[in-house]
Amino acid sequence: MSENELNAEHKIIEAAAAVFVEKGYEGARMQQIADKAGINKALLHYYYRSKDLLFEKAFLTVASSIFSKFFDAFNTEGSIFEKIENFLTLHQDLLFKHRKYPVFFFNEITRKPELIKKLISRLDVSEKFEKLSQQFEQEKRDGIIRSDIEVPHLMVNIVSLSVFPYIGRPIIQEIMSEFDVSYEKFLDERRSMIAQFVINSIKA
Repeated sequence: MSENELNAEHKIIEAAAAVFVEKGYEGARMQQIADKAGINKALLHYYYRSKDLLFEKAFLTVASSIFSKFFDAFNTEGSIFEKIENFLTLHQDLLFKHRKYPVFFFNEITRKPELIKKLISRLDVSEKFEKLSQQFEQEKRDGIIRSDIEVPHLMVNIVSLSVFPYIGRPIIQEIMSEFDVSYEKFLDERRSMIAQFVINSIKA
């Protein structure tokens, strides 16, 4: 593939990702994606003959880029506590800037569950989790982390605490209004407190 073709495909994927996140799979139209990419619809169909093929490519490209950064946060030097702080800082910054990502990912993975299997195979999750698990068990033996905490439960707790305020926005907004706290203020305050909350919950 020539450099011009690669550049054109890159523009298409970027445009498709933006349209799919905004409209969802069902609401997105190939013409909207062509317009966003600044090309005609015929050229878009030359690269991707169907919306389904384009969606899968765009979804996996964007999701792989985002999730690989999250996994990299756990592969840095430092203690488990430091890695949790690194991950949640990165995760919260991304979600705060891109509010529609959580709902988009949740909806599309629910619609097409095989996407998560393809995503995980791309990221080589098993190897990365193996290294994290080994360090986790060592810190348990060293008396740093509580002995009854297990990695799978910890990871689900971290992601749930981080993501739910965005997926559950209508619920959170209503609850916060009862306390006379704005949704934006709640999100901003929460960004700096989740890591310490998680660390305190697993500290020996």
